[in-house]
Amino acid sequence: MLQRNTRLLIGLSGIFGTIFLSIYFGVGFAVGLAQLQPSATQAEVMQAATQNHTLLFLGAWFQATGALLSVIFFLSLVHRARASTSLPGLLTIVGSTVLLAVVLLEGVFTMDMAQAAVDGHQMASLTSFDVMTVFTYAYPIAPAPLIFLALGVVILRSQILPRAFGTVALGLGVAFELAGIISLFTSSLLTLIVLSLQAIWVLVAAIVWLTRRASVPVANTDNLSLQGSQAL
Repeated sequence: MLQRNTRLLIGLSGIFGTIFLSIYFGVGFAVGLAQLQPSATQAEVMQAATQNHTLLFLGAWFQATGALLSVIFFLSLVHRARASTSLPGLLTIVGSTVLLAVVLLEGVFTMDMAQAAVDGHQMASLTSFDVMTVFTYAYPIAPAPLIFLALGVVILRSQILPRAFGTVALGLGVAFELAGIISLFTSSLLTLIVLSLQAIWVLVAAIVWLTRRASVPVANTDNLSLQGSQAL
């Protein structure tokens, strides 16, 4: 019973994490924040932040909670694959830590933009908006490629999910890295496309995790080597 409940919680973390992040992006488009260019005037930023103060706070909550649930899903896969002490497992943990830091910082600046606008601190609101807009470029540079490249290796070395998910995860890691480089000199549109593919991957992986029969993961080769050396 405990194992079944744990399996259910892991799958639901991936599903609801994706749903919450989708709601966050939906809120951004609903309040017109996503349409604001980085070169938006102070008046435009103040109007959007003041009129949508509550929705911006709510959006930051959905973003942080969705990212946290997604990280729980990623790390749970690593744990169930018995790869927590392997190099790919450790890199997944590092990438997830960086991801949460980036998301929380973006949420702080989003809330500060809204609160500063309501309080009449126009320059503080504009500054927070300026800083907030660059986080879209930061995500694909480090945390996203690291998570999916490492997680892809973990999946390919184990039986926690079909091997196709590991291959696609590796592809997402490469796509994020390329998007991170290209978007620096163009726009963040390419990153948003890869983010959509990531959402589909997590959602489908979580559903497959819930529906397929539990299997015993293949022992990680790094762990086998470590155990062998300790035995000697």
